[in-house]
Amino acid sequence: MISRLLFVAIFACSLVVQAQEQKPVTFTIKNAGINVKGSFASMNAQVAFDPENLSDSFFLVKIPVNTIKTGIKGRDKHLKKSKYFATEQYPEISFKSTSISKTTEGFLVKGNLTVKATTKLIEITFVRKAQDGITTLEGSLELNRRDYAVGKGSLILGNQVKIKIHYSFDN
Repeated sequence: MISRLLFVAIFACSLVVQAQEQKPVTFTIKNAGINVKGSFASMNAQVAFDPENLSDSFFLVKIPVNTIKTGIKGRDKHLKKSKYFATEQYPEISFKSTSISKTTEGFLVKGNLTVKATTKLIEITFVRKAQDGITTLEGSLELNRRDYAVGKGSLILGNQVKIKIHYSFDN
């Protein structure tokens, strides 16, 4: 009985870890004054990151917009329509770095973010953690959704979106 409970507990913990790893990009936006959290469950990245050689480092990231998850299937479906992300016409969000520099707290990557038909230069601050042969990069930024024509003006839906990025790879 105890061994069965232990197995169930370990299995449940491994599922939680796997679920967290499948959310490389998370976001928070205010809706009716309440923070709504969501994620993109997939991110395709080509990364060459060497903290000792930043001039040769780069990030090329593509996020399939149809992997958006907010916890409410109806809202997810609505966000994929033309008023918001228009996933049939614009299936990906993409980012291509233009420069990476060291800061006092970590690193700063500048690059072009394309959402729908709009490309803008953005900055992402991030930190690097290395442990047991795995490097993890964790970054954050804030964007105004209206800068990318994601929805229109709204008294209910906030404009600012807080985004967190989590990317791990073998050393």
